[in-house]
Amino acid sequence: MDTLVTLNLVGYAAVLAGGVVLGTLFGRTIALDLGGLVHSLESRVLALETTLHVSATTASSSNDATTAAIKSHAEATEKLAAAIQTQAAAKPASN
Repeated sequence: MDTLVTLNLVGYAAVLAGGVVLGTLFGRTIALDLGGLVHSLESRVLALETTLHVSATTASSSNDATTAAIKSHAEATEKLAAAIQTQAAAKPASN
C-alpha cells in the first residue's frame, strides 16, 4: 500500500515538473508574440497621433520649418517602429 502511495506522489511530481517546463517554454513564446503585438499597436497609435498633430499644426501655423521637422520626426518614428516590429518578429524564429 505504501509503494502505491509513493508511486502516485512520484507521478504527481513528474506531471508538475512537466507542466512547469512546458509553461515556461510556451509562456515565453506567448509573451514574445504579445510583446510584438503591443509594439505594433503602439507604433500605429503613435503614427496616428503624429499625423493628427501635424495636420493640426499645419492648419494653425504657417511655419514651414516646424512642419518639416514634425514630419521628419514622424517618418523616423515610423521607421523605428517598423524596425522594432521586424526585430520582434525575428526573435521567436531564433528560439
